[in-house]
Amino acid sequence: MTRSATPETFSVERIYDHPLSLVFWAFTNLEAKTVWYGGGAQGWDVTHHSLDFTVGGWERWRGRPNPEAPWMTNDALYLDILADERIIFSYHMTMDEALFTVSQQVLEFSAKGTGCHLKVVEQILFIDGVDHLEDRVAGTQGMLDTLAAYLSTLPESTK
Repeated sequence: MTRSATPETFSVERIYDHPLSLVFWAFTNLEAKTVWYGGGAQGWDVTHHSLDFTVGGWERWRGRPNPEAPWMTNDALYLDILADERIIFSYHMTMDEALFTVSQQVLEFSAKGTGCHLKVVEQILFIDGVDHLEDRVAGTQGMLDTLAAYLSTLPESTK
């Protein structure tokens, strides 16, 4: 097997018809994030999800989309948090305990009328060709779409 570490950068942007503080909150609250993040809304088998949303805190997740799929982990370290403005974290992912990506991600939140503009910028290192840029971009877009669907289910009083 040829070993490799391939760097890439991508960005994704979304406009949400929900207040900036609510969109930001969805990234900070474990109960909320369990619903929309990491396959929860798609019926993945998630065996662990913990969140310490503080600078220096860790978010840890383990799951798989179906019983035949390999187990995946996503371990994130929060590096910078500015409430309702920015989240910076680094994370690495494994598949059946083998490292396959290492990333740094910046989430930037800004008001857009009564809604929220979210910009995601990720610098990613693909290890040994296991994952690809197109797949990661599509996965990020899918999660942001799932976030929008989740936010739309919340009672009006929380918005």
